[in-house]
Amino acid sequence: MGKVLDVVEGYLKVLVPQKIVLNMDAEAIFHINTSAIVQSTCQIAKVMFESVLDVLMLLSYMTSISGQINMSHDDVSRVKLELVPIIQETITEWHIIHFFGTTPSESPAIEDFSYQLSSLQIDSNEHKRLWTGRLGKCDFSLAFILLLSMQSSSSELGNASFSRLLNSSSLIGLSREFTSWIIWGRSGEESSVFFSNSIDLALVLLRHGQFNATEERIFESLQAMDGKLSALFHLLGCCLVAQTQHGLHGPVKDRKAGEALRCFFRAASVEGSSKALQSLPREAGCSLSAAAWKLQYYQWVMQLFEQYNVSEAACQFALAALEQVDEALGTLDSSYRENLGESVTTVKGRLWANVFKFTLDLNNYHDAYCAIISNPDEESKNICLRRYIIVLYERGAVKMLCNGQLPLIGLVEKVERELAWKAERSDVSTKPNPFKLLYAFEMHRHNWRRAASYIYVYSIRLRAEAAVKDHQVRALTLQERLNGIAAAINALQLVHPAYAWIDAPVDETPPDKENYPNKKARITKQEQSPPNDALPQKLPSYLDVEKLEKEFVLTSAEYLLSLANIKWTFTGNEKPSADLIDLLVESNSYDMAFTVILKFWNGSGLKRELERVFIAMALKCCPSRLVPSLHGKDRKTHGLLLTSSQDEVVRDSLDAARTVQQLTGSSHWETLELYLDKYRSFHPRLPLVVAGTLLSADSQIELPLWLVRHFKVGRNENSFGMAGNESNPASLFRLYVDYGRYAEAVNLLTEYMETLASVRPADVIRRKRSFAVWFPYTSVERLWWLLEESIKLGHRIDQCDKLKKLLHGVLLKHLNIVLPFLELPRILHSVALINI
Repeated sequence: MGKVLDVVEGYLKVLVPQKIVLNMDAEAIFHINTSAIVQSTCQIAKVMFESVLDVLMLLSYMTSISGQINMSHDDVSRVKLELVPIIQETITEWHIIHFFGTTPSESPAIEDFSYQLSSLQIDSNEHKRLWTGRLGKCDFSLAFILLLSMQSSSSELGNASFSRLLNSSSLIGLSREFTSWIIWGRSGEESSVFFSNSIDLALVLLRHGQFNATEERIFESLQAMDGKLSALFHLLGCCLVAQTQHGLHGPVKDRKAGEALRCFFRAASVEGSSKALQSLPREAGCSLSAAAWKLQYYQWVMQLFEQYNVSEAACQFALAALEQVDEALGTLDSSYRENLGESVTTVKGRLWANVFKFTLDLNNYHDAYCAIISNPDEESKNICLRRYIIVLYERGAVKMLCNGQLPLIGLVEKVERELAWKAERSDVSTKPNPFKLLYAFEMHRHNWRRAASYIYVYSIRLRAEAAVKDHQVRALTLQERLNGIAAAINALQLVHPAYAWIDAPVDETPPDKENYPNKKARITKQEQSPPNDALPQKLPSYLDVEKLEKEFVLTSAEYLLSLANIKWTFTGNEKPSADLIDLLVESNSYDMAFTVILKFWNGSGLKRELERVFIAMALKCCPSRLVPSLHGKDRKTHGLLLTSSQDEVVRDSLDAARTVQQLTGSSHWETLELYLDKYRSFHPRLPLVVAGTLLSADSQIELPLWLVRHFKVGRNENSFGMAGNESNPASLFRLYVDYGRYAEAVNLLTEYMETLASVRPADVIRRKRSFAVWFPYTSVERLWWLLEESIKLGHRIDQCDKLKKLLHGVLLKHLNIVLPFLELPRILHSVALINI
């Protein structure tokens, strides 16, 4: 039985892949013989695999019936301890070779920049372009990549063998050399286990984007390669990171990234990892120094994850590198640190800046802010803070700077400066608006004056924008400006009245948006707070609450005019011209017109402007002012009528115009009554102005009762006659006389004289208060004369005669009543003399 096992062992030695030391010759060209070599190697591997498997089955059967074939215990032990391990290793080797020969290659990812660059065919190596274009084809297996990669670097298989067609013996020889290179590498060094060449093969596959095959082969080699575990973990991590960019999304991509992260950490923690990682080719790793290798390795892995946009893993390695800075650089002498060209602070600043970038990419704004305040490098901290504010603007999350979510300890001024820099160079239509954010930022910190200053600058910018906008956009801009001025007023009202003012902006135009600074924000002028023990020294140009309120009123007027499509621009003057009042009245914005008058005028100027407004309002109530005369042949319709040759159509059109006129006039009367009741207290003469305007426009107009009532109110129960304030019954009587309204004048005089006639003399004598009666006798005399003149001229003779008789009777009765009162002082004087 021992001789049989010797024969089996000798046969196994034939089946084991042979080790051949390959020569380094000139570069070989791509040829059809390459396909023959791959096919031959694949067939040989299949035959060898099946043969070794048959031997394994034979030995297993022999050990199972060892008692029947008189197989000794030593022979069974020899089979299990010597032959079976050789068989298992040989099976694995031929299986791997067959795997390379039959597994199709992967097509490179479209996102792969190196593949896109190679597709441009700017490489002069035509041989490489030919076989690179075949990646992903079903007939182009992994063995082609290994074989052609080996040929590209060195012609181990002999240049002469590719220059002619191969015969069977040379083809088998080349296949053996290819197999030896796969299993043992170029040198054919002894190894106790399979796949001593696994690192070189993994590098080849990784270089050509065969990540799935690389992952599978490295996993099979991890348990066997004790001395090269660190390098294998490193390569496996590179493979897993690259796979995240090949169509993986969601949880699958996250799982790959997590596995890669663990592989890189294990690669740095395995014993002897420093030496193993330093031995890797430059294309597979980084250049590591013996003193600070772990710090350098973590930074290299961080950059690798950053390259593939795996920010979470990159952040982990940036934090891991930070833990190594003090340990790695602190133990070095000063001369070596000077050779590195960076101080510990600079290295930490760069790493914290990377942590900031990765957390910001992940939308972890609080962690990003923590990275900013942890950064010991001031220059790097300022750059990160500026970037932080810009990103928050772009993502609509900048409100967290203003609502107290972040502890801005020591950074308040810097944040304010960055926000102000952003506001100065942003368009007013930017959302979120930077000026509003500055307002909220200062209001949250109770800096009321700063808040008012920023929001007022915003309103100034809006004023410049509104001047060049069209009608609709201009109204919206003015409304926004009103909100800004109101916010400034509200902020200043929270300040003590002695300090409730802000500096007027010197330059009201926005800065040139093209003249941005390159990196650092420009330091703006800081506001000087007044001392507590002294009153503030107001600058020559300042704005207090009163001035802001005036500007608010004028801007409101401009806004209302824009709604009526009337353009009027606020010029910045403290007092507007009378044209503004006229435009407001023309657009029926009466409330705003009166608001402007009360805000900017007083005394006689106030009364004069009120009279102007009420004159204009009264004229709108006159029918002759609304629509010209609609009687006669030359009818002027002012756009209300269509020209027609038929009388019926014209008559219908005139009726429609009268209807519109009546409706409009009714509305104007109601408006006039409303505002006269409201503003008569500011100027008692307003009823007289309104009545005079109406009568001057149309002497035959019927004054409304509410207007007549304004002349009669204000008289107490103890007053008689027609005396009173500026708008008294006597003034109304004069208006009637002046404009030929004789009937109304006589009726008004009769009303008041009969009122006096109803008083008994005894009641007057017993009064304890002063008593006086006054009538406009001069105007009465003038009325009498006008009635006589009308009769003489033959104008309305009957009517004037009746009015004259009525007036004569009223005056006669009045004189009979008044004469006793006129004799009363004389009688009292005589009684006094008799008593004496």
